[in-house]
Amino acid sequence: MADDLKRIVGKRLQAARVAADLTQEALASGTGRTPESISNIERGKQSPSIETLVLMARALTVPVEEFLRGLDGATPKSDSRTQMEAQLAGAARLLSEADLRIAVEQIGALARGRGRAA
Repeated sequence: MADDLKRIVGKRLQAARVAADLTQEALASGTGRTPESISNIERGKQSPSIETLVLMARALTVPVEEFLRGLDGATPKSDSRTQMEAQLAGAARLLSEADLRIAVEQIGALARGRGRAA
């Protein structure tokens, strides 16, 4: 389970970094960490400390909760799903409130449609 948690946090971090158009080197510089440390965290090889997680969230201008959301009882997800969910959250932060409302309605309709097909 610990490996799943490290992997999920790492994929969420990577998606947020890519969405912010930052390199690992730039994120490392902005947080006082090494590029190798950022790489190890993103690959799920290393767990970030709480301090590092907060620094990365600030540098990426995302809430720290985004990296931890749902981990308390999360069932393992594929790396691609974890990354897509993080990308979706990142995209949502960039939308106006009106556009976000439309996106939520569209995603809700898609989810309801999938529920009927199953």
